Amino acid sequence: MGSLLGGHITAKRTLPSNQPYKPGTQQLTPGGGGDTLAHMKRLLCVFAHPDDECLGPGGSIAQCAIDGGEVFITTFTAGEAGSIGISKTLAREELAARRRLELAGACDALGVSGFRILGAPDKGVNAVDAAWAVREIVADIRRLRPQVVMTFHRGGVSGHPDHIAVHHYLDRAFKETSDGPVRFFGWGMTAEKAAPYERPSMVPVPEEEVAARVEIGKEAMDRKIAAIRAHETQIDFFNSG
Repeated sequence: MGSLLGGHITAKRTLPSNQPYKPGTQQLTPGGGGDTLAHMKRLLCVFAHPDDECLGPGGSIAQCAIDGGEVFITTFTAGEAGSIGISKTLAREELAARRRLELAGACDALGVSGFRILGAPDKGVNAVDAAWAVREIVADIRRLRPQVVMTFHRGGVSGHPDHIAVHHYLDRAFKETSDGPVRFFGWGMTAEKAAPYERPSMVPVPEEEVAARVEIGKEAMDRKIAAIRAHETQIDFFNSG
């Protein structure tokens, strides 16, 4: 498998409506052979929380959709344990309901063809029955028949246990579907890209693992920013500087 790097994320992450966001490049490391995204006609992304589809791989997801590919997202939790901004003032049930709607809005903005939330406990994905988790992913692979699957790189990008668990579940599902996807990518950041975030928990991807680069155009970047803004309960994180 491999890792997709969030090379087009700006360091400050502020989202003023009047500031243009430039097209960029997103790097990947390989999974299942090959060094390009030529097979990304149908992409299945597996994440832990609503908004995981935006921060790193949002530009690549949008670019895939713009280029005529179909993108589907499987998200393990509804993000009910969020503790950022207004999330702290909402009951878990209310927050989950809002974040489901936010994910729907973000998927619309990115051009995602469909998504589903599995209902695993937020901050508890690593504790669910692994066999169940793998079965759910395998079921989506069988149903959607993607050529490419994508999730976090093995370090979980931020070291979040939910992210790391999802990586391992998808890795198992990928290996169990030998007639399924031909590539497995994980997204992440090189040390150079991760440094401006000044987060000790960040787990960079070694530069030598980067094997492919996706050109992210202006329309894809605009979609990415619109998707980020759809996550209103989490916007304080993206606006932090």
